[in-house]
Amino acid sequence: MHVITLAEPLYRAQAAVYESAGRPLHTAERRQDGALLNFLGSHMRKINPRVLEEHFLSETERIYSACEGSTRRHVVICSDARPADLPYLQRSGFHPVVITVDEDVARKRKEERGDLTLGDSRHSTESGLEQMHPSTRVDNSGTLEEFSTATTALLDSVAR
Repeated sequence: MHVITLAEPLYRAQAAVYESAGRPLHTAERRQDGALLNFLGSHMRKINPRVLEEHFLSETERIYSACEGSTRRHVVICSDARPADLPYLQRSGFHPVVITVDEDVARKRKEERGDLTLGDSRHSTESGLEQMHPSTRVDNSGTLEEFSTATTALLDSVAR
């Protein structure tokens, strides 16, 4: 199984902003500044509308090259796609799985994770989910153990 973190260019930019501000994030930290990531996502797409698509294509090429000649089945997960990413993901053969979560549960988890600011779920980078027609939906409003069980079952069914 391979995972592509689609927003990696945004996370690198976030780290650079914090470094420039004299408050670097530690490498192992995955805390997020949701407001900054919303800002970076919209502005980086204005500069280069294909910024995340280009990263995705580069990562899939790297994975395909690494797997060349293998007889094993490989599952590639794009873990943090947004509705704007759906067209090129589908052109690449990905099947969308929408992970839903109650907004209060998501906020609580972000606070527990130590996120620096919370992103706006109504920001333009987050819009369009209601128009998606995913292959599968998985609810993540329960316990993390329940979510783990549901996603493991989904991955097992895909890997067959």
